[in-house]
Amino acid sequence: MTEKFTVDDIQKLYAEQAAMHGTSGTSTIQDMRTRVLEVKALLPHLRPAMSVLEVGCGNGYTTTQVLAAYPDIRIKAFDFSPAMIDNAKKLDPDNRVGFFVGDVLKLDDTQAYDVVFSQRCIQNLVSWDDQKVALGNIVRALKPGGAYIMQEGFSTGLNNLNEARDELGLEPIPESWHNHFFDEPATIEFMLSLGCACTFQDAFLSGYYFGSRVLLPALMPKGAKVKSSSRLNDYFAALPPAGDFCPMKLLRFEKRA
Repeated sequence: MTEKFTVDDIQKLYAEQAAMHGTSGTSTIQDMRTRVLEVKALLPHLRPAMSVLEVGCGNGYTTTQVLAAYPDIRIKAFDFSPAMIDNAKKLDPDNRVGFFVGDVLKLDDTQAYDVVFSQRCIQNLVSWDDQKVALGNIVRALKPGGAYIMQEGFSTGLNNLNEARDELGLEPIPESWHNHFFDEPATIEFMLSLGCACTFQDAFLSGYYFGSRVLLPALMPKGAKVKSSSRLNDYFAALPPAGDFCPMKLLRFEKRA
């Protein structure tokens, strides 16, 4: 079966993103409200002095936010894109993180971290088989009792969002060409087979996405283009995350002690 995209496609995409956005928070996703909300959802799962690994750190935007919140946290971070790591190193002049180029499919750490987290990274792997390898490597890297904080795209939220759009006569939002969103029940079942139970789920973007991707386009005058810069989106971003209307959510998996 022909893959939806290739590893070379991903390398090219993120080299272009690195050149276009540099050290800006808009790198990898241009919606800064989403970036702010995903960091806000992540931080409560971390603690001072923890040993943490970020898988797919991009240009280091989230890594630096974590360090700002927890100055004494011990964090390592890597990305598959050399261009992204070049930008990340500019945000880490004192080498507090030690950003490095790495491949989650080749991650071989064993019981090294209290927490491993990823944001929109594992969804960029070319197949579910590769995703399972990545998840297995992440679980092995966790200490017993450690947690994997998975902020990735899931098909359930996208389907719910598009059903709501359809009721208002809006075209569906497709899965991006470079993503393989996860099947939530299958992912939870697979992680359980690795000794990791899902202990928490957070559709933290649901209120914002329902407002910005359903209500806003439905309210726009006919022919007017929806802009992410709309002041209405400031209101939608402050809504509580009711329901499940966004592909990206946070799942916390805890490794059996």
